[in-house]
Amino acid sequence: MSNAPVAIVTGGAQGLGAAICIELLKTGYKVCVADVQEEKAKEFVKEQEPVYEVFDLTLEKFHRVDLLVNNAGILNEYEPQKVMDINLVGTIYGCRVALKYMGKSSGGSGGFVINTASIAGILPASALPVYVASKHGVVGLTRSYGLPYHFERDGVTFAALCPSFINTDLLKTPVTLKEGQDFSKRTDLMSPEYVAKGVSKLLEDKINGSTLVVSLDGYHYIDIPEELKCYVV
Repeated sequence: MSNAPVAIVTGGAQGLGAAICIELLKTGYKVCVADVQEEKAKEFVKEQEPVYEVFDLTLEKFHRVDLLVNNAGILNEYEPQKVMDINLVGTIYGCRVALKYMGKSSGGSGGFVINTASIAGILPASALPVYVASKHGVVGLTRSYGLPYHFERDGVTFAALCPSFINTDLLKTPVTLKEGQDFSKRTDLMSPEYVAKGVSKLLEDKINGSTLVVSLDGYHYIDIPEELKCYVV
């Protein structure tokens, strides 16, 4: 197993993150779990050092990093700065650190970055405008890093996982703009294990800049409309 690929999963101690870790272990990865409890966090993205430390410690232990899953996230419409910091800016820093350690232009061997977005990164939601904005940002970030310029320079593939409603604690205690709304009673909730299989699909398909929507209907890629591709730079 010394040649087994190595993954870092942020927000990997519970919920979807934990399911992703288990899925990766099943497929032969060694996994480093990185998690910061929200109540103990100091402005998650104002401290880039912990992200660098995770890479340093992983390299020290396993001598390689092949995959980063940026999965940490929160949902609280009344704390927009924290939502944007953790969901979007934290993901931005994660991508930048991944390129620093894995990018060929920095002496790395290339790799893979999967950013956990949401179906809210594609669709609007009246109860969750801030959360939606943060996840739209994650999708845009992923698609932009997934363009040929970055891959030719660094050899790192980027993809976004966009699940619909998942049966996790995040959904059970949401802070939304619609008082009394209870997403946990939806009949289309997915298990974290089902969603985590989307990570395996992304790793298998290796479509750079891809956006994979996961719902009870299955796993479906959402592309940029053909008529708009002429504006991509």
